[in-house]
Amino acid sequence: MASRYTLTWFKDELAPRFAGFALAYRSCGQGDFGTLERVEFESDALLGTLDFWSHDWLDVHVIVRVSVEERLNLFLGPNQETDKAQVIAALLALL
Repeated sequence: MASRYTLTWFKDELAPRFAGFALAYRSCGQGDFGTLERVEFESDALLGTLDFWSHDWLDVHVIVRVSVEERLNLFLGPNQETDKAQVIAALLALL
């Protein structure tokens, strides 16, 4: 079963929750985990990336700007859907 966590899902479900953030979208081509589509987000408080790979891998990286503290840095595979839901919830709690 394909992951629901894709760039389209982000744009439809999460992007509206990123009020006050600058968002940039990039397609980075083929890699070891398929085709990469990236969201870069930045505000006065946080910056980070979400990487959506076509082979259902998800990478989430978030840094607190003031303290330069890494709050999230997880690379999750196709069989980790529960973990993906948890990391997305953790990301939303930081917003």
